[in-house]
Amino acid sequence: MTIRFSSLLLALSIVAWSPLSSAQSAHYVGTQACATCHAEIFAKYSNTAMGRSIVRGDDPSLLDRLPVPFTVFDSDAGEYFEVLRKDGAIYQSQYAVDRDGKEIFRQTWKLSFVVGSGENGFGFLLERDGYLFEAPLTYYTKSHAWNFSPGYQLRNLAFTRPVIAECVGCHSGRPQPVYGRTALYREPPFAELAVGCENCHGPGELHVAERRAGRALVGKTDTSIVNPTHLSGWLSDNICMKCHQGGDVRVEQPGKHGQDFRPGMRLDDVVAIFKAPLSPAAYSQSVLLEHYFSMTLSRCYRASAGALRCTSCHDPHTQPPRAEAGAFYRARCVSCHQPASCKLPIDARQKTNPADDCASCHMPKRTVTTITHAALTEHRIVARPDEPYPPEAFEPGASSAPGLLHLTAGPQSHTGNTPAITLFQAYAGLVHDGHSEFKTKANEMLDRVARESSGNPVVLSALARRAMGTGTPEALEEAIRDFTSATQAGAAAEDYLLLAGLYGKKKQNTEAIAVLQKGMRANPYVREFSESLAVEYMALGQYRDASDVIRKGLDLFPDDVTLRVLQKKVQSATLDGSMTP
Repeated sequence: MTIRFSSLLLALSIVAWSPLSSAQSAHYVGTQACATCHAEIFAKYSNTAMGRSIVRGDDPSLLDRLPVPFTVFDSDAGEYFEVLRKDGAIYQSQYAVDRDGKEIFRQTWKLSFVVGSGENGFGFLLERDGYLFEAPLTYYTKSHAWNFSPGYQLRNLAFTRPVIAECVGCHSGRPQPVYGRTALYREPPFAELAVGCENCHGPGELHVAERRAGRALVGKTDTSIVNPTHLSGWLSDNICMKCHQGGDVRVEQPGKHGQDFRPGMRLDDVVAIFKAPLSPAAYSQSVLLEHYFSMTLSRCYRASAGALRCTSCHDPHTQPPRAEAGAFYRARCVSCHQPASCKLPIDARQKTNPADDCASCHMPKRTVTTITHAALTEHRIVARPDEPYPPEAFEPGASSAPGLLHLTAGPQSHTGNTPAITLFQAYAGLVHDGHSEFKTKANEMLDRVARESSGNPVVLSALARRAMGTGTPEALEEAIRDFTSATQAGAAAEDYLLLAGLYGKKKQNTEAIAVLQKGMRANPYVREFSESLAVEYMALGQYRDASDVIRKGLDLFPDDVTLRVLQKKVQSATLDGSMTP
């Protein structure tokens, strides 16, 4: 391999600096403020996938592209899902019919936002009292068909699948989640819709003010805004990694949220990304959102001493048309490699599509038709298809996360600098996803954080779940105490449900009802609260209260089969004369 290192050495010589817009006190001004001075860049960027990552549901340029009406039948549930357009907006419906064709229920929701640039598909979001939910149907542009949204094949939650901040934070410019409340957002839900200038350059308030005032630069670099070109390769890549590096588990650092990240910062100070080492027996790995990690395993990256960065090949401001992409990226390759270094005969190279396309051989794509959020290009640049992974893929080495690849630790990382609570969540998350080899480590870390972070709701919940697993009466009492403390400190919806279930087993139905009511107030669109609350009222013979809960639950979740079964049981009890006054 012949590599010209002049441009890479130049990149290495660029020193990092501390832009003022990285500070948490800096304010955002929106992409339109940038367009005033950077009109040409703005026009190009607006046509990229990131620049079109989300639009309003009534956007006329999109509505005309969608083939509607269309109906999808869910054979498992026996229900129909329909998409339609009316009054300049798009809607989705869900309904079921009985044997005579009479509708059992129907719910119809206007779709507020459209997620995705359309390269693979369009997903949809709806609003319900300030909460955002994913719509059940997605339009897949590769197959030119409507079908269920990603994740709905596992469990169809109709119009109540929550849109969490961790996901929408990468699909939009600047969401406004209410932290501690799943799927609840401030008004408006997005301060900026599509991914914009400030996602990569940081808050622009100071920069705009200085440029409008005509102030001269102090030194050669404008510190009022982040220019990723002036960052070290590592910090520049951190901007991209925030959304383009999934890992096996991502953990927000204590007291931090994803939205706290500012370009120019170390991503690891906000979000830590970990990966289980690859198994030597597994020759290939998934490339879903593994762009940075894959790049670091390539010889190009390692031979450049880390100077190769995401923007060495990608220009975030522009996206070449499909017909021009081959030539665009080939030019990036030959900026380092000599064309003569390719061992493939020129006549064979001309047969690729497009012709003489480096990426076709060295960064092959994987076919995708149903996933809307992934560009499946292999970013591990290989010289030949059977090129083995380097040892770094299998060996975590010296790490503050024993046994794990700590992808956000950075080249200057040191052992022992990752918070224990972060490590515990990483190990626990991996165990939850089937990596049982980390179960012992997760338990060890739980014992440690139980001493160091005893009031943390995540720790309390984990302690309660572990106690539940033993099954002894003493352990169940311990689980109740820990779950109770967790609900007082900000627990997840499942913690309320598990605590209520423990009370239910002890026939303490009144206590279970109080827990469920509290959980329902914090999580009004979790259907399991209505189901469990009705069951607890029925256990006490309070059928009138149970009936009221079921009625309100069916108003929110008309598709809930469990509530309909409970409704029949209550009606039967009423007819038998067992309803309480």
